[in-house]
Amino acid sequence: MRFLPQTNRLLLPSTSSTACGVNQLRMTSGNAVTSVSRYEEAVRLLNSLQSNAATIKKLRGQRENLQAMNLPQCRKYLESLKIFDNDLNALNIIHVSGTKGKGSTCAYAEAILRHQGLKTGLYTSPHLVHVRERIRIDGDPVDEKTFAEEFFHVYDIIKKEHSENMPAYFKFLTLLAFRIFIKMNVQVVILEVGIGGEYDCTNVIEQPKVCGVTTLDYDHISILGSKLSEIAWHKAGIFKKGVPAIYSPTTPEAEEVLLSRAADKSTSIYEAPPVSAYHFARQISPGISGVHQFSNISLALQLVRVWSQKCEFVLPGIENGQAGKGFDVPLWMCDAIESCRWPGRSQVVTTERNITYLLDGAHTPKSMEACSEWAAEEIAHLKKEKVKKILLFQCTADRCPSTLIQYLKPLGISQIVSCPTQLYSSIDKSADSTNLNASRDEQMDKAQQCVTSWKESMDHKVSEDQMKVFDCISTAFEFIEEQASSQEILVIVTGSLHLVGGVLNLISNKTHKKLV
Repeated sequence: MRFLPQTNRLLLPSTSSTACGVNQLRMTSGNAVTSVSRYEEAVRLLNSLQSNAATIKKLRGQRENLQAMNLPQCRKYLESLKIFDNDLNALNIIHVSGTKGKGSTCAYAEAILRHQGLKTGLYTSPHLVHVRERIRIDGDPVDEKTFAEEFFHVYDIIKKEHSENMPAYFKFLTLLAFRIFIKMNVQVVILEVGIGGEYDCTNVIEQPKVCGVTTLDYDHISILGSKLSEIAWHKAGIFKKGVPAIYSPTTPEAEEVLLSRAADKSTSIYEAPPVSAYHFARQISPGISGVHQFSNISLALQLVRVWSQKCEFVLPGIENGQAGKGFDVPLWMCDAIESCRWPGRSQVVTTERNITYLLDGAHTPKSMEACSEWAAEEIAHLKKEKVKKILLFQCTADRCPSTLIQYLKPLGISQIVSCPTQLYSSIDKSADSTNLNASRDEQMDKAQQCVTSWKESMDHKVSEDQMKVFDCISTAFEFIEEQASSQEILVIVTGSLHLVGGVLNLISNKTHKKLV
């Protein structure tokens, strides 16, 4: 067995030698800043890199020019941080784009490789409660101390050399993730694309070991286009010469684009087989619920096997074979699949106050259809058919409520609640949950659209009492909690991962249980 080296990386400067300036903020009684307050200060500065709603609207008109500039800018920032292509290539990256199931696929791949003792790095977005969730080492979010130390190291260098052109929020986090992964000597990184692929800042990597494309669907259409063929073009942008690519089954027109782009880039490309093509050592119950997860599991299995062959790392019980074909899945791999956890996706939380929460961050048509099917199964399994059902729903950005909410009609929902994805009515700029990308007025308008769409989708008359709009997640949550004082209720939370994260945050605070 070949063990992947952990010592062939660039020796990065220690954070202890970081320049003064921002790193010296928040002094207390003459003593150095505590790790907690340093973390809060890091989050505050990170949030200052978010574009506000007005700026985003203005920049949409310059989208094509800005996209073309994205990767060259990333390379300049990496050069300032003394992170070069050979350092990124040494991370042995699995790069994953797609629309639906990116995070779940990445989580399954990470769990499988970690199960074999590899030191893993995982980069995903968005986060649910804490921004640290986006950067994981061995399955766990980086701790506050590490996050703060590395944040200030990166921030101080970039602020010094690029003060007039600071990277935006996601771009900065990508740079920070690379810095942490290199310093922590991880043996493999599973890297999820943010939006699209072609111009995404994660695409700065030159030589991943393997690329994956999950199920394609309509999302971010103002950026990626309104046709699946256009969306596929962006997603296939992560393909690299000589790097194998695996994709989940898709429509003929989207597949044609994936195959064409693969040919243009001299990429060998394979379709992930159905899960029935594999022979599992035993019956499995995947760690992330829902029948739709089997497509993600198949893609993850393909990515992991190709990765192991490229890295000459022996996975016990896995024979070398052609990509795109099923294979025997050994017992240890079944255990890894079952051990995988990905909060906010097909998640059930039961509280002591007669409330059952079904939470899923679905926000595209296909994912909402899958969410509805999963929720129906859970309602039957939990024997909650006769319990009052409340839908807590919000969608963001350019997503249309009417195209999503129709899939939830069969669930027997008697009341809809909607609100902006802001946790509290006032904005705390040092809070992990702060999102400045949409204005309060825009989000309130979208919340009203959500309840109106639900009303219009119903086959019967809907009263005003059955439709509620609140100014933030916490007030909507309090309203729902009050309903449980006189009856048992079931709450379906979906439409936005930001909404799901806010609800999980509030439940966790109330029950003192770790849910994320």
